[in-house]
Amino acid sequence: MKQLHFFLLATATLIFSCSIPKKHSTKLDKDWLNSIIEKSDSSYSKPYYRTDFVTATYYINKRDSSVCQIMKDSASLIRQIMITKNEIRTFFGQYYSNGQLQAELPLDNFGHYHGSATYFTKTGTILNKGNYTNGFKSGKWDNYDENGKPISQEEYDSNGQLLKTTKF
Repeated sequence: MKQLHFFLLATATLIFSCSIPKKHSTKLDKDWLNSIIEKSDSSYSKPYYRTDFVTATYYINKRDSSVCQIMKDSASLIRQIMITKNEIRTFFGQYYSNGQLQAELPLDNFGHYHGSATYFTKTGTILNKGNYTNGFKSGKWDNYDENGKPISQEEYDSNGQLLKTTKF
């Protein structure tokens, strides 16, 4: 029985390690993204009619049932990456035009935001940070100005409703 648990744990670790970046970076890791693209069996692009995204390119990997969606703006800069596996989101990243990550948002096994999250400014300083629980903001969230100085704290209930804001 212990061998079966070890085998399942090792298999799950291997599967998820192929889909999620090895380290969290606040800049777009093009080597990591290229490794995802190279593993794909097929791809297709289509126009995307929004002001912030112009094209969507989908890279499909049939071997592990994953899809990597890359959204680009009118200057062909990557603005969003979403990876799904078996139709569940395993990675989500949204980027400023300079390649700076807008937010580090952990995902649970259902593809919902869950855990410690950090939002960044275009220059990479922390804008705010706090926790998500099952897709909702929860507990205390700290907010900072563009220089990283604390400016306020918000408190949320377990349903994501803002309870109070304290200014510093």
